[in-house]
Amino acid sequence: MLGHLASADLWAQGVAGAMAQPAAAPAPLWVVLSERNAAQEEALRVLRGGTALPLQAGLWSDWAQWEQMGSGAALMLLGARALAAWAQRQPPLLPAVPWVAGLLSQSAWAGLPAAVRNQAHAAWLDQPLPRLAELLRLALPDRSRVGVLFGPATRAWRAPLHEALQQRQWQMQSAQLHESDGPAELFTALSRVLDGSEALLLLPDNQVVQPSQFQNLLIAAYRQRLPVVSFSQAHVRAGATMGLFTTPTQAAQHMLDLLRHAQQPGARLRQQWAAQFELAINEPVARSLNLQLPSVAMLAGALMQRSGAPEGATR
Repeated sequence: MLGHLASADLWAQGVAGAMAQPAAAPAPLWVVLSERNAAQEEALRVLRGGTALPLQAGLWSDWAQWEQMGSGAALMLLGARALAAWAQRQPPLLPAVPWVAGLLSQSAWAGLPAAVRNQAHAAWLDQPLPRLAELLRLALPDRSRVGVLFGPATRAWRAPLHEALQQRQWQMQSAQLHESDGPAELFTALSRVLDGSEALLLLPDNQVVQPSQFQNLLIAAYRQRLPVVSFSQAHVRAGATMGLFTTPTQAAQHMLDLLRHAQQPGARLRQQWAAQFELAINEPVARSLNLQLPSVAMLAGALMQRSGAPEGATR
């Protein structure tokens, strides 16, 4: 009996000693930011609150500490600059670590080397093209012709957007801008697509939506009494009629969803358009155009119900 008691006592001491040992800290989630701005900080706060992993974050230029990322649990890259820098530098020890890119456009993503695109899960900021077409159908049911300008960044969207619009009985009046085109070419093309159109749809392309020319673009559409549908809340504040856009919080939540997927054994690669959206309407502009638009709540609810889940590549 004493022998059994002694053995039990030693076992208890061993367990107590093991419990006293500090547990190994879990591997961190590394987050690389493109810059310190409100959008990236907002996304970072969501990422911190959405994972149980300890989080280490810093700017893309702080490569001295990124050498430690091989010991991380996963990697997230916020914005095109961080992703481009990662594409140029990528340490060879990291391809096995799940990594997710976000807060960047689909066109910026498409411009990256295939070797990078074939490894990362991605949550694009851009709305799915069928969702844009569905917004036009729901908000402007008595219209059927929309003008669209495409630039170098959105050239590949032309055919799928035309198909999405056609499926909803909308006709697309379009023109293509090139990298060398300036304001004169922009407004020549704009005049051409506005003629015969009943709305103007703006896509996230810097060749088309030039900050220095944006007000002139709005004025040109307003003179023809055409509503402007944009991808930016700031554009709605500036005078666009409607905007369909993704917030940094929504983008970060999408990234967390992709991370949870990526951490599953045998997870297939996912690269997706925006999962969620916000809708804004400039009521004074809508009234000035004599538009009877549904409320934001009604329009957003119908749009989410009919546009469904995010689309994108899965491999």
